[in-house]
Amino acid sequence: MKCPGCGAAIQFDDPKKPGYIPREVYERRLEEGKEILCQRCFRMKHYGKLEPVEFDWDFKNQLKSYLGGFDVVVWVIDIFDFEGTYREDIAEILKGKRVIYVINKIDLLPRAVTVKEIKEWVKKRIKVKNTDDIRIVSAEKNFGLNSLVKYLSRLTDKALVVGVTNVGKSSLLNKICTHENTISPFPGTTLGILRRKVKEANLYLYDTPGIMTNDRILDLLDPECQKRVLPREELSRKTFKPDNGRTIFMGGLCRFDIHFETEKNPIFLLFSSKEVTFHETKRERADELMRNRLGDLLIPPCSKTKFENFKWKRETFTLKEGEELAVAGLGWMSVRRGPFTVVVTVPDNVKLVVREALVNPKR
Repeated sequence: MKCPGCGAAIQFDDPKKPGYIPREVYERRLEEGKEILCQRCFRMKHYGKLEPVEFDWDFKNQLKSYLGGFDVVVWVIDIFDFEGTYREDIAEILKGKRVIYVINKIDLLPRAVTVKEIKEWVKKRIKVKNTDDIRIVSAEKNFGLNSLVKYLSRLTDKALVVGVTNVGKSSLLNKICTHENTISPFPGTTLGILRRKVKEANLYLYDTPGIMTNDRILDLLDPECQKRVLPREELSRKTFKPDNGRTIFMGGLCRFDIHFETEKNPIFLLFSSKEVTFHETKRERADELMRNRLGDLLIPPCSKTKFENFKWKRETFTLKEGEELAVAGLGWMSVRRGPFTVVVTVPDNVKLVVREALVNPKR
């Protein structure tokens, strides 16, 4: 038997695999003559919850199979974690489609950063020709949502919605769509998606599950810690003017060792969630803190954690004024005065990117 929602073969053994349903639920619904949906599709239909899926080659192929039915794709990206949520592998899959880039969570940035500046910065980063296809929004503050709906309605009557986990995709759709959800199976796939009607518009959005990644600090945290650390309000920022040989921690999973040969000390700002610890210390104490205070003094992680639980890497960067060093899933360093060298210690898979400043360092 196959699930009518997603087409996956019904199975009772592995909740993490497609088609799973508890055996007792299956038998009860069979006896009652009720529709038998896998657990994942049942939650989609009745609770509007899409469980995330790993971004592996199987999912890439499934995403490709969806695309044949759509001319327009809405890609939701988190401006706070741009490097972790705008991904070249997704961009490659979406080639040939009209992609609308919805840049969410702009309420987290300092108020001095204008919508125009954000749009120009995004345009440079992803090399979009039509800037109208970059939509700047805040689902939390209802900013830009009406404009987004009007723009999409002029382009199409249906669009596929994609995005990695924790970009605010569900919050966005809950704001602009009705609460009536329909599971939409696609031929040849084992992953149902939600068909959602946009309020007061002749437009349907087909919501895909959040795509799980493995190169963000956020990916290393348990769900409760993710919920705690994800920023809900304007980002915390702190200015540093360290002496040579100092170490600054941004949480327990990101360490910056500072070196410079200039007469003046470097100056930089750290941006992250207010739940993330910023801590400066002597180089001699840094190793001790990493081994003994993860999840204690240094958060995240959110509970006492062993240093040995992670495989670590060190990368060296030379930064100058006007550049930022982004740590995927955590935040970024913005250089106000340089140049200087920083040795970054993070868990092995974590993505580090040097980029042009999103927030003007002179502010």
